[in-house]
Amino acid sequence: MFFKKKNLEIISNTYKLIQGKYKKKQNIQLFLKNKTFSNSEIIKLAYDIQSGSYIKFFKKLNKKKKANVYFPLIKAINDNFKNVKTILDFGCGELTTSSYIFKNLNYKIKKYYANDISFNRLLVGSNELKKKLTKKNYNKFKIFCNSDNNLPFKNNSIDLVLTVHALEPNNKYKYKILDELLRVSKLGVILMEPHYEISNVKQKKRMTRFDYIRGIEKILKLKKIKYHIIQKKFHLNNLNKSSIFVLKNNLIKKKQRDNFVDPIKKNDLIKKDNFLYSKKTFRAFPIINDIIIFNEDSQIFLPNLK
Repeated sequence: MFFKKKNLEIISNTYKLIQGKYKKKQNIQLFLKNKTFSNSEIIKLAYDIQSGSYIKFFKKLNKKKKANVYFPLIKAINDNFKNVKTILDFGCGELTTSSYIFKNLNYKIKKYYANDISFNRLLVGSNELKKKLTKKNYNKFKIFCNSDNNLPFKNNSIDLVLTVHALEPNNKYKYKILDELLRVSKLGVILMEPHYEISNVKQKKRMTRFDYIRGIEKILKLKKIKYHIIQKKFHLNNLNKSSIFVLKNNLIKKKQRDNFVDPIKKNDLIKKDNFLYSKKTFRAFPIINDIIIFNEDSQIFLPNLK
């Protein structure tokens, strides 16, 4: 995980305190809001501390529970989008739902892109993914870490973009994130996110307290995006019920290549031994355990690379 030096020192000095609060099931994000961290750093730290917990939780779910919760999403993908070859799973966490979706789609995916703000979660998730999938299928996963909302893809380069409770903690950045998801998608976007407008009083209070995303429908109407909503019957947490928002692109778009590009300049990158390199900006993006790191504070400036 990557932080500013000052904030990294704070984390090092208070990590046991933060970890203790997590073990007591206290909300880490609320605790850190009184510190000097940015919103993205708070989200990163909160999820870093939880690394591995989602895998353990997912393993405990029986087949029926998994199917009840996630098959409506898989059905929405199969029913609404045809000839999907590439997917971006935005905010994939520990890749638990990514793996489940990948295995249960009606068609074969050529490339399954998956990203998260937390490198630690991606690391434990990718290690688990290697155990579950054949080498051929594992190689279809293109995993990357980025801490801002500039995705390393050209416009209309990914067939389908999806989120599973990834927008949830990003109420502050919801407009920017939605714009990016729509920018890179060719066919459309599917959001499985908490649905404030149809929530009961308890869930609304909880979402407001934690500043979870609200007003998805309002944003979509404002942007004049064609969409429909699928309401789910089953949820992992009845205080965090979600709906499936199916967004379809209104215009026929010419798809661009889905290779990684510089997140800012959008120029092509060259693959080196353990990093991707931009000849235009002289920036190198490290690769650790098959995970490409696009974080601004982890990039390396290499102007004289041959």
